[in-house]
Amino acid sequence: MSEKTINLPIVFHFHQPVDNFLWVIEDVYKKSYEPLVENLYLVPEIKFTLHFSGNLLEWLIENKPKFIQKLKEMAKRNQVEIIGGGYYEPIFSIIPYRDKIAQIKKLSQLIQAEFGLDVKGAWLSERVWEPNYPSFLNDVGLKYVIVDDNHFRSTGITEEDTFYTYITEDDGKTLRVFPINEELRYLTPWKPSYYSIDYLKEKADNQGDKVALLISDAEKMGVWGTTHEFCYVEGQGHKDGDKGKPFIPAFFEQIINNKWIKSLTLSEYIEQFPAKGLVYLPTASYDKMEEWVLLTPIRKRFKKIRKAFKDDPEKQDEYLFLKGGFWRYFLVKYPESNNMHKKMLYVREKLIKAEERLIEVDDDILIPKILDKINEAWDEIYKSQCNDCYWHGLFGGVYLQFLRFSIYTHLINAEKLIDEINTLINPALESYIYITPLDFNKDSKTDYLIESNLLSLYINPSNGGTIFELDYKPKSYNLLNTLTRWREAYHESKKLKDKEVLIDRFRRCMLRIRFLHKDENLEQLYSDQYHEFGDFIDGNFKVTSSEKDVKLAILEMEKHGTVKDTETDFRNPCLITKDIYVEENQIEAIFRVNFEEIPGQEEELERIVDNLQLAIDLPFFFNGDTNKFRWESAQVELKDDKEKDLLEPFQYEGSHFKAYDDSYDLNIEFTILSKAGSIKINKFPIIAYAYTEEGYEKIYQGINVTPLMKISKSFEITLQLKVF
Repeated sequence: MSEKTINLPIVFHFHQPVDNFLWVIEDVYKKSYEPLVENLYLVPEIKFTLHFSGNLLEWLIENKPKFIQKLKEMAKRNQVEIIGGGYYEPIFSIIPYRDKIAQIKKLSQLIQAEFGLDVKGAWLSERVWEPNYPSFLNDVGLKYVIVDDNHFRSTGITEEDTFYTYITEDDGKTLRVFPINEELRYLTPWKPSYYSIDYLKEKADNQGDKVALLISDAEKMGVWGTTHEFCYVEGQGHKDGDKGKPFIPAFFEQIINNKWIKSLTLSEYIEQFPAKGLVYLPTASYDKMEEWVLLTPIRKRFKKIRKAFKDDPEKQDEYLFLKGGFWRYFLVKYPESNNMHKKMLYVREKLIKAEERLIEVDDDILIPKILDKINEAWDEIYKSQCNDCYWHGLFGGVYLQFLRFSIYTHLINAEKLIDEINTLINPALESYIYITPLDFNKDSKTDYLIESNLLSLYINPSNGGTIFELDYKPKSYNLLNTLTRWREAYHESKKLKDKEVLIDRFRRCMLRIRFLHKDENLEQLYSDQYHEFGDFIDGNFKVTSSEKDVKLAILEMEKHGTVKDTETDFRNPCLITKDIYVEENQIEAIFRVNFEEIPGQEEELERIVDNLQLAIDLPFFFNGDTNKFRWESAQVELKDDKEKDLLEPFQYEGSHFKAYDDSYDLNIEFTILSKAGSIKINKFPIIAYAYTEEGYEKIYQGINVTPLMKISKSFEITLQLKVF
């Protein structure tokens, strides 16, 4: 009788988000990447399959030649296989076909050029799978992918059956599928090495074709918690079984000593063994991702149900069919994610139109210049597709404001390149301004984009007539890269105090109108816990006019709404118009408020006018060092450092506010004029409470400036905004 064996492919995934801080990448390199690869290099008997996101591999090639040399030597001795995927780690399901192909080819070409290796497999960002994937992956010559064992649960394939590979197809194009082993993923490196060996011994058989795929983020082996110490430092490893030997060398030693464990790469496995059978996998990601994507109220219920089923031996059949959410729903859960995604789609369409105009050019000197700019613009768009800030789970994700800023920076860079291309084709387009009505958010409602060579305003009439994106193109800077303080399921943790977690009722956009009681103050505005008397805050404004004249664009909106009496249920009709003027680097918004005087309801209207005040939201985002943010007002003499701090809540009477981001040499300035009476300007930070791999964190998401004004039966407010 033959000896029981099991195949053990080991995969390490190396990734850093586009534009992550260099000091972070350097720290991860020292704690994880460098010691991990040094340990791989020392065990030529063990095979490894590695994946690097393209931007990280670029950084390693440029900055760590000795590291790259070790990889080349391992590749030469057939110890490592390097797999591909999207160059900038996109979620394939939300980028167009052309971009999928381009990103995969770009990474495969880099791997071939640097290591002389043909790429045969693909890494799927966050293991997000959709049934059409075999088609485009096959189109670029890839043979296999790695997916989570969670993907198989509802297909009728048992846990025991996930120790084999399967084949799937789409449109007649086939792809081999490797299930990741969940047990090994949780054992390494958290438990002594013999736990993993005992598990493999239990699963080994006499047939020789079983495969237990061990996969790990390279960062898990060195930068998660204290993993650097117990993975690499002598005497700091697990005492039980490994006697303090660091986990990585202890684990590798176990593999070498137990000859029944067959080490091989993923390509070697599929060359030796056929697929167990044909399978069609549903749309899926790993189990925690399918929980995180759910809207908060549903997520809380689902988490309890899933845990109860998973822990109950009698509910395992039901557990197999328990499915959570679907990755794309992050674009619904977080409007800010949808904003980035839809801007990416919008900008790439502009680039495609610029490409098409190339046929108008017959200048042989000009054509190569334009092609260079087109290629550069495409790369900026590909960078904007990096997945990390489009979602949120244990990782900070969408809450990491500097990663959102990176997305916008690359997209605005692409727009500037498109402007340069259009100017090369037609010099008259060097200076322009347009108003474009379109369903930007893809919600069946018309948005309006005012775009010039200096500013871009994205306006949503159906959500309170608000501005939800404000780009200053000379700095490639979105001043509305704010994040709303959304309610998360983990906010109910006993570790958090109720007053620490502030939740917003509406997305933080510019020009949102609020009606609140005159006794409400800065604290109620900051916490968004006041009573709203109007229905304009998120109401549907009707666009009555949109026009442009040379360098000036004008958008006019109005809403017929109501404002509630402070003592009764009576709601007094009210008409509010918003006129937005954009010229050069300046925006002017004129608000006209007119209450209808209804016979017999004079007393109620008097109470409304006497007891309520109007507020206008003016949020903005600075991306630099928060310690270097500054603010001032023509009406205020700031006494100390605390008052000078832009992030410190503050209220004053005045009509002027100016803030400065020293890191980017950028100013934003507001002037508010009202004949209704004095204005109180309120300033406070937008701080979201998020759960990350570092625990609960308060993360800065922007600044909110809210002028509060007395009202009358008919009055007008003028807001002047300047960016420079």
